[in-house]
Amino acid sequence: MINLHLRYSLREKIPKSIRRILPKIIRRRINRKFFKYYFLNTNLKNLPETSYPEKGDLNYQKNLIKQFDQSQKQTSSMTCPHLMELLLMKFNSETSFSFLDIGGEKIDFYLDLKKNFKNIKYFLFNQKSMTEPFHKIKLEFNFEDFNVIDNFNEISNERYDFVNFGSCIQYFNNYETVLKEVSKNSKNIFFSATHLYDSSDNEFKKDVIVKQVNVLPQVNYLYFFNRNNFFKILTEEQFELVFENKNLTDKVNYDNFNILQNIQYSDFLFSKKD
Repeated sequence: MINLHLRYSLREKIPKSIRRILPKIIRRRINRKFFKYYFLNTNLKNLPETSYPEKGDLNYQKNLIKQFDQSQKQTSSMTCPHLMELLLMKFNSETSFSFLDIGGEKIDFYLDLKKNFKNIKYFLFNQKSMTEPFHKIKLEFNFEDFNVIDNFNEISNERYDFVNFGSCIQYFNNYETVLKEVSKNSKNIFFSATHLYDSSDNEFKKDVIVKQVNVLPQVNYLYFFNRNNFFKILTEEQFELVFENKNLTDKVNYDNFNILQNIQYSDFLFSKKD
């Protein structure tokens, strides 16, 4: 209990705007010091309605723009630091292509994309509480190729060469519907920092819902996915797995989930078959 109280105290004393810009290595050390396990098992069958409560911060985004103007590089953290290298392998710097960032929340990622791909057309989708500042940013800074999508049903209005699920698909209660809808008009779908496992047990043939406790006092709920079932959703839509790698941005302890096998914090890419 001492550790938990100390964690609460740290978060109460340090404003959220400051915590967000703490060096990632410091945040990791804090998490590891006070939380042996990030996730706890639950008996839930559906995510609570407020499974990932977040609100956008206009000043934070403007500060990211200012930092980018000074350094000409992204300074905010990413769930997949090598994403830009992956895109540079798939697209020429002069190529015109469309990019859908589902769960996007850092404006300097868009700025870095524009620096590397001048003809990119960028789309951002997130919950409405997060997208409000981005509408203001687009107008104030006249970002012509920056497009904000507030409602999921608007996603089908475009075709996308690359879709990025930045550690977010696990927070969608209707993730199967989301995947099937996105796969209709996309060529490449990339997932980062997603929890996959293997199991032949009928009880775990699709997914399990866990409670995230390493970001107290905020508590999140999310899915761990059965690897075979999750991949099948995309292969049935004529996608094929290009790669799956371990995500190295954090070291998650899964020892309290011994009922599941081969759990991995994963990055993986699916591409549409020709």
